[in-house]
Amino acid sequence: MNTISGGGSYPSPSHTSLIDVLFPGFSMASASAQQLLAGNLDSYTRLFCSLGLFVLFARYAVRYVWDIVRSYFTSTIYVSYYDEAYDMLVDWIADQPFVHNAHSLIARVRSTQRTSNLYSTKKKPVTFSPWDGSFLFWYKGHLLILHCQVKEHREDLRISSIGLNANILKSLIEECREKYLKGTQKKVSVFEHREGEWKKAKLRPVRPISTVIMNTELKNEILRDVDEFLDQDMQGWYAERGIPYKRGYLLFGPPGTGKSSFSLSLAGKHELDIYTLQLSNISDSTLTRLFSELPPHCVVLLEDVDTAGVGRRDSVDADQENESKSAVTLSGLLNVLDGVSSQEGRILIMTTNHIEHLDEALIRPGRSDKKIHFKLADQNISIQLFRTVFKQLPNQKQCNEEYDDETIEAFARDFASKVPDQVFSPAEVLSFLLECKKSPSDAVSCVESWVAKAKY
Repeated sequence: MNTISGGGSYPSPSHTSLIDVLFPGFSMASASAQQLLAGNLDSYTRLFCSLGLFVLFARYAVRYVWDIVRSYFTSTIYVSYYDEAYDMLVDWIADQPFVHNAHSLIARVRSTQRTSNLYSTKKKPVTFSPWDGSFLFWYKGHLLILHCQVKEHREDLRISSIGLNANILKSLIEECREKYLKGTQKKVSVFEHREGEWKKAKLRPVRPISTVIMNTELKNEILRDVDEFLDQDMQGWYAERGIPYKRGYLLFGPPGTGKSSFSLSLAGKHELDIYTLQLSNISDSTLTRLFSELPPHCVVLLEDVDTAGVGRRDSVDADQENESKSAVTLSGLLNVLDGVSSQEGRILIMTTNHIEHLDEALIRPGRSDKKIHFKLADQNISIQLFRTVFKQLPNQKQCNEEYDDETIEAFARDFASKVPDQVFSPAEVLSFLLECKKSPSDAVSCVESWVAKAKY
């Protein structure tokens, strides 16, 4: 028997009582308390030590009991930071009253979907949201607990309820989903690559495809092809014939010709999310994982593929072969596009400023089903741009001199005749027109001097 000074003994380890099973270490703590209280201490010291032991035991007991309750008598739904359900939940949380009384908050000088404005000013509003803690709230008569766990400056969420039936939690998530979808109507969700995962980066208003200035016949040809691919019965048609259900487009041409704008408008027209990816500094394994996590119907935008080190194989020299191993290889890219594990149901759009730098294997049919050349501005595009800036729209306040449509049309043709074809990008022409947006006559009278300065 092991003894200590002051008398008494600890229970033999070979005999375990029921209370030690339920509360491990209780007997040892109890024996220590008895020996402490049996000592020659004054009454205040004994009282203080007793209170300390009681508080310690109470905290231990409450935590232990709660762990049992949480493990066997509660339901929990976990929400990962990188899943879109996270955005659905935090958007719903931002409007709930319990946020105002949360004991742990994070303050941000910006407006986000996940925050609730407790204090705002016209400039740089301060916003607050729950952070790193547990928060009680009522939902349809049920007491729920929101847990925010911070991991490396981001947070994972989980919601718990008493009871083994998770239906109330599923009902909450479904309400979050419905509210989220209403808030994203007429908007395009743009996802970007972050730490090896897809994460929604922003919401962009849907830009009508009619406002994208490009060759009209070419635009209509692409739209017909996409409409046909996304037809409700087309997936079955592909499956019956054993053809992979996917479509690829290569948009090539100089910078500023509208390749990215067209991709965004195309996604908005068909209410599809767009997943944008820069191939530089991404490994083959990361690229494979990202493609495997794509939803069944979406637009994947690979921008500037010519700058990602996946150009022509015969142009790769020894220095390029020894570059960082984190870059995507041509074989890795080809595998995710049409390999055994390639994702179906998606529309792939690749953009490049230099199609001549791309390997033929990357742009062959099946990977790039259609190649669309976005050219510099010609007379037709210059006319369309002029109309876009100066034509008066119904029910809108006029911001320039009042001219009827016939006058604007005459100005547009006069303007286009003074802009040389295939010299300036549509973005450059539009930039000049916006400088003169209040006066179409000034745009016409100043265009020649602008052309002379811009060319040299």
